[in-house]
Amino acid sequence: MNFQHYVRQLHGLRVYAHVPEIPADPYDVPVSLARRLTSYNKNVTLTPSQQAAYDGAVKRSHEHGPCCCHCWRWSAFEGQAKYLITRRQFGANQIAHTWNLEDGCGGA
Repeated sequence: MNFQHYVRQLHGLRVYAHVPEIPADPYDVPVSLARRLTSYNKNVTLTPSQQAAYDGAVKRSHEHGPCCCHCWRWSAFEGQAKYLITRRQFGANQIAHTWNLEDGCGGA
């Protein structure tokens, strides 16, 4: 892990401290939050315009999706995106930015 990158992630995530669906630390996601986000992935359906926002986030994110591989983080942060798009009106850029800040696969 690149420590300076990690510190930048923590500072960036502070902006979202008021959003309970966004973890404060990309390397310390509480199990309860991961479970809740994964449930959103299974239970939230996007409209075509919302799906376009999601697809735009995939294209804009550093990992080209919620994570670099289809692991638990992918499922959780895909659900997070669905929730943030449908309930908090996040757009593609906001989702991609959030995913980039949450990247827990080592950092660049």
